[in-house]
Amino acid sequence: MSTTFLLFTPITETDTMNPEITTRPVDLLGHKMLLTSEGDSLIRCKWMLSDPDSSVYSYADKKNEVIEKAVLQISEYLAGLRKDFSVPLQLEGTEFRLKVWNEMRKIPYGETITYRELAQRIGSPTAYRAVANACGANPFPILIPCHRVVASGGKTGGYTGGIDIKKALLEIENKNT
Repeated sequence: MSTTFLLFTPITETDTMNPEITTRPVDLLGHKMLLTSEGDSLIRCKWMLSDPDSSVYSYADKKNEVIEKAVLQISEYLAGLRKDFSVPLQLEGTEFRLKVWNEMRKIPYGETITYRELAQRIGSPTAYRAVANACGANPFPILIPCHRVVASGGKTGGYTGGIDIKKALLEIENKNT
């Protein structure tokens, strides 16, 4: 039995205030994610846990190379064919969050670490709650693998896309390692 994890709507939105900003909805694991690019970098991936209000998001027919590359690479990842991403990301955040997000990128495919371990890796061993908050603020879920960070004691921990999506992503990785 074949399961399709990634479907996408071939339409994008261009910000009328800044024509360099483009947003595209993508269906992932039964939920919608909005991919947003500016120029030649992805600037945000946001899970939409409920259907976005169509009056807020309107989309125009326009191709965008960065978003197309992200869609392809995420599709390959979900199919178990990709373990790393090469989509250019524009990371913006506090110094602490940038440390956390950059360290998360080093967690190997198919492995998990705890929030406490991540805090230790960035040199802030008592800041595991702040690390958990930084994981929740990750602007690039999947591409920066915050789903690989779990709670102590074998608990899954939180995830901005919901626990079911986090478990599905970990299952995909465990099946393909």
